[in-house]
Amino acid sequence: MALINIVVFTQSKSSKESFSSAWQFVVIGDTHVAQSDTIKEMIPFILADNPSLILVCGDLVDAGRNTTAEELESQLKEWISIFTPLYDRGIEIYPVRGNHEDDARDDILAWNKIFSASKMLPQNGPSGEENLTYSFIKNNAMFIGLDNYVNIHRVNQEWLNQQLALNNSTHLFVFGHEAAFKVFHTDCLDDYPEVRNKFWESLVNAGARAYFCGHDHFYDLCRIDNNDGDNNNDIYQVLTGGGGGWLMSNYNYNGVNSPFRPTGIYHKKEHGYVVVELNGISNSDCDVTITWKERTYDSASSGYIYSPTNAVLKYSAVPKIQTAIDNEKYSIASTSNLTQNYPNPFNPSTVISYQLASPSTSLSGISAFILVSLKVYDVLGREVATLVDEYKQSGRYSTIFTISSSLSTGIYFYQLKAGDFVETKKMMLIK
Repeated sequence: MALINIVVFTQSKSSKESFSSAWQFVVIGDTHVAQSDTIKEMIPFILADNPSLILVCGDLVDAGRNTTAEELESQLKEWISIFTPLYDRGIEIYPVRGNHEDDARDDILAWNKIFSASKMLPQNGPSGEENLTYSFIKNNAMFIGLDNYVNIHRVNQEWLNQQLALNNSTHLFVFGHEAAFKVFHTDCLDDYPEVRNKFWESLVNAGARAYFCGHDHFYDLCRIDNNDGDNNNDIYQVLTGGGGGWLMSNYNYNGVNSPFRPTGIYHKKEHGYVVVELNGISNSDCDVTITWKERTYDSASSGYIYSPTNAVLKYSAVPKIQTAIDNEKYSIASTSNLTQNYPNPFNPSTVISYQLASPSTSLSGISAFILVSLKVYDVLGREVATLVDEYKQSGRYSTIFTISSSLSTGIYFYQLKAGDFVETKKMMLIK
């Protein structure tokens, strides 16, 4: 008997009114535009996969040492041009920097110039890492993009801990440029093993099951065993560096791994990308399928195609389901509400919490979804940040608002819209 998930949506917009139970996203790394045009070949196949979003694990362009900010900007513009068919389709694209961007002169200046306006990345990163490190929510998944170069070969663990503590989504996907556990490049997160171990332990404790990275130019999938005897909480390192850079031959796991143990599952020296499919959009939909799509020559069309391989990883995440204890702790209200941010006054970040009441119940007993918007405005009513814009179920949520460098000391307003519910509160920024 087929299992059918029935979800009732109480409100819709024309651009969001059609939903399927399953959804997917694409992960790719090391496209090395200017040196390589392989990504151009991939774009039609990625479009055919109809992903909701794309994660790009660094080295978008070739750039590198002795590259000026102007040259880097030119290459990034070419990268944007190549990805325009995806942007035009409304597919969300989330890149992080690689070492080839970081090595260029004044690279952050060029990066922020390109990834601005409609292509600006989420602005909730730690101070000094805005537009580089960030998190966002899509359906039943939290995504965290980590910059590895503000503090080279490291991540901002304090900020990451805050994000993990706020996560209310069943699925958690983390991505950066460098491998946490050495595969080919010796320069990776294991240059600081104690820092890397704290990073990895935080992901294990938060229930993450996949860390996506690039840097090495091939596909490599390994399971990182934490030696607790339970493989169900091990995280998979999914190295997707086959986006176009020259292919690399050597690989192994002979870095500084203790107390963890990498176990290789699949490796291929070839170009390609990864498709991640989730079996539904609610927190009770736990199944994940990760498929490697590989570049092969098709004699019938006399060209290269990207098709699914037998390199398929399947796992089930632990669902984020509210327990009776949680209900007692948070006492789900009969109406939605917005709480005062904390701390207030604040600088550079503050936590905004809110609670959503369920307007109705689906036939399956799952709370209905409602369209939620949480935005920040200045005293003139101009929007300065969108923190939430998606469908959510009833429950308690929190998000972190981190200021951008352009905001000045003063009063700001944040407004929650959830169906017919609207509430606005005031907060104070002091710089």
